[in-house]
Amino acid sequence: MILYKTIALKFGHHLENEKPESIPGPDGQLVLSEEIRQHWQRVLNDLSSARIYLLDHNAANYLDSLRMDVQGMPWENRSEADIQGYVREVSLPRDLIWIEYDDRKLWEHRVARKITTLSEDELSSRHQRGFLFDNRSSEKLSVRLFSAMTDTIFFDAPFVLEISKSQDGRPDFNNTKWKLERTVIAGLMRAGLLRNEASIREHFDEHKGHLTYEMVIGFMLFAALAAREDDLLSQEVASLSGRQAKTARKFGKTWMTETLKSHVTIRIGPSAERHLAEQRARIGFEREQAASRATPTEHWVAEHERRYSNGKVVRVRAHKRGRIASRDLPTRVVGPRVTG
Repeated sequence: MILYKTIALKFGHHLENEKPESIPGPDGQLVLSEEIRQHWQRVLNDLSSARIYLLDHNAANYLDSLRMDVQGMPWENRSEADIQGYVREVSLPRDLIWIEYDDRKLWEHRVARKITTLSEDELSSRHQRGFLFDNRSSEKLSVRLFSAMTDTIFFDAPFVLEISKSQDGRPDFNNTKWKLERTVIAGLMRAGLLRNEASIREHFDEHKGHLTYEMVIGFMLFAALAAREDDLLSQEVASLSGRQAKTARKFGKTWMTETLKSHVTIRIGPSAERHLAEQRARIGFEREQAASRATPTEHWVAEHERRYSNGKVVRVRAHKRGRIASRDLPTRVVGPRVTG
């Protein structure tokens, strides 16, 4: 199931059929029934106005590998200024944007790229993940993260990341804050998932890490699309089949046809395929080199002296040593860069 469709169907059904009870909020004050309904309606309105992008698993993997080119591998400890400076130069094409991908598939690719290690149990807990970028305000960019638990159950966004904008309208990552969604936190508390302040803080820290790290994939998407190369292929698809749309109109479910209009499916193109092929070949080559006692790749050895235990000294001229690199190993393919 597509996550944004799951959210729209669930919240639309709630608005049509349910009147929720008021529940205690995280600040000790009641979250009123009308506040909850307003939250459902607000999310539906945002989804209906947003441009929806669905990344297939190869596209998500490709964009993540491009991110690593800029941000560096986790063990490289590069300055965050590198990726922040890159992201600042990426322009979002719409004021409201939804970006969704299969989180499990992405992490399987990361394991294959030797960025991390995860067990099957850890991978099985990952499902669809969606980011809602709200760029309507002239003062801030807001980002929310929604995570699927199953095909029909999802975690609403408990916190909103608000990134202030500098005078040029670009994000200022030195001035950010988190806004708590009272209705969402109250619902998690009532379900027994957040029992105390410590569990709320733990949930916040985990959510914060996921959102701030993964949202960069969205910026990489628009950098690649703006490059106007054949890295990515996009196709607009109706979110509801003809039969589903007809049934929704028949039963007066206008919220379905208004919210679930269409989405853009993103797949990789020829350049991205070459990039990923090069990456797989290099990983395989490095694995073979590490597992064998093969001679190193051909390289120059500078002129030097070799001293023996009997006192003899021999001057060794500069020479080549090692094995010529395999012709089957592809040359590096560089991904798109933001241009001024």
